[in-house]
Amino acid sequence: MRIYSGNYMVLLLAFFLVRMELPSAADIPTYHVGFLSPSPDSAIPAQLAVEWNSAFLVALEVLNSERNSYQLEAVSLNSACDYQEAALASMKLSKKSGLIGVIGPACSGAAISASNTLLSYGIPIVSFAATASVLSSRSLFGNFFRTVYSDTYQASAVAASVVKLNMTNVTLLYTKDYYSFSLAERIGELCGSAITRSELLEPGVNIPIDIKQLETVLNSIERKEIVLLVVQPAVAEQIWKTATDLNMTGYPWWYFGTDGTTAFEPAVAEGKVAERLVVALQGEIDGDFSDSSACQKFYTHWKEKSYAGLPATDTNKSRSYVPYLIDTVTLFFEIVDALHGAAIEVNASTILAALNGSGPGSPQFKGCTGVVQLDPDSGSRSVSPNQPAVYNLVSLLQDHWELKGRIENGTFTTLLPLTRPGTFSAAEQDLVTSDSILPSRSENRVLIATITILFTSVVLVAAALLYIHKKRRNAAKVYVELVQESH
Repeated sequence: MRIYSGNYMVLLLAFFLVRMELPSAADIPTYHVGFLSPSPDSAIPAQLAVEWNSAFLVALEVLNSERNSYQLEAVSLNSACDYQEAALASMKLSKKSGLIGVIGPACSGAAISASNTLLSYGIPIVSFAATASVLSSRSLFGNFFRTVYSDTYQASAVAASVVKLNMTNVTLLYTKDYYSFSLAERIGELCGSAITRSELLEPGVNIPIDIKQLETVLNSIERKEIVLLVVQPAVAEQIWKTATDLNMTGYPWWYFGTDGTTAFEPAVAEGKVAERLVVALQGEIDGDFSDSSACQKFYTHWKEKSYAGLPATDTNKSRSYVPYLIDTVTLFFEIVDALHGAAIEVNASTILAALNGSGPGSPQFKGCTGVVQLDPDSGSRSVSPNQPAVYNLVSLLQDHWELKGRIENGTFTTLLPLTRPGTFSAAEQDLVTSDSILPSRSENRVLIATITILFTSVVLVAAALLYIHKKRRNAAKVYVELVQESH
């Protein structure tokens, strides 16, 4: 029989006491959170889809590592940013045991579909990028919430930009999807006479828009007009390609747009497209506001893990709603923390009650995008003088979107020098290719008409001179004959 020393027995007893106090991974509860992820072949550009999928994984790993009383586990399904696909994916998620809520999708149409599907099961859904105003209806979408602002505020930010930058003769391009149609309508109401024309882009065959119609519209744009894009990222991408083919992405063309256009990823674009768009995209509205210090631990983990799609993290660079996605994941952890602290069961019902304010655990925390708090009357992010709806005004550079101004509750708080193409500095003129400095289409038509008139005039004058010459020859011939007969 082995006899243990006193010190060894004390250590052995301490070890067993620690083991009794710290639960193993098998002992702590695991709750499931759905993620209706974007896909690279959807309305979301491939690079951005990769970025968002990585951001979700990073947030989950970092926040799980900080907790030892429970874990959140992801159940990811592809929504394709599509109405039908989102409905099918949501139906599958509703069958998952232990599902406490769903994150996503990014697109408003897909969010409407997912909310409708999950509502009958009492499952809450929180989006980080679906901004359509209709989703604020509590009677229609009582289980839908979002960490972003409603497009009501984005329309005000666009209108403020139109006034501040003295935009006139604006042609607005939009489509029939939920995001584009309602936002374009509101922008038109706020901007009034500054919008001189609105064009509804029809869908094409297996492509987002009818290219022939788009070419006709772009060909009719005059050099003093501004093209305002209120479209989804995939549509914006198609517009860039078409505009490039038509040689309409350099001086003096100016494209201004809503947050759907800033999903364009300049770093992965073809060199010519990126270079020429740098000149044309002098200002865009971007809903991405970020406090980099609050997000730093996530970006550090992202870099350490070498996950794909690490976004630009400087304070003056856009991140295409990545901070809002991280805050949406954090939102679920904050609610579960509160419910655990109050010894309340964690399930879809208690999460929903916390989100709509009818039960304990209503979230309020400082996240990557400032103070995160939801308005129970709309399900959207709360807005107040102390917590304003923040939008950035950004311009495209060769490899990123650069911050130019900040708009809070529809009013500019900062604005760096920003002018339309053609008034840029000498250093920027190197980006303007010589073949892009062309006369406007109206000037071309006037020039062609002038040349035609001059050519016609020359022909007519020549014909008249020839006629007179022949008449004189004939008269001289008759005179000679008469003279000869008189003799």
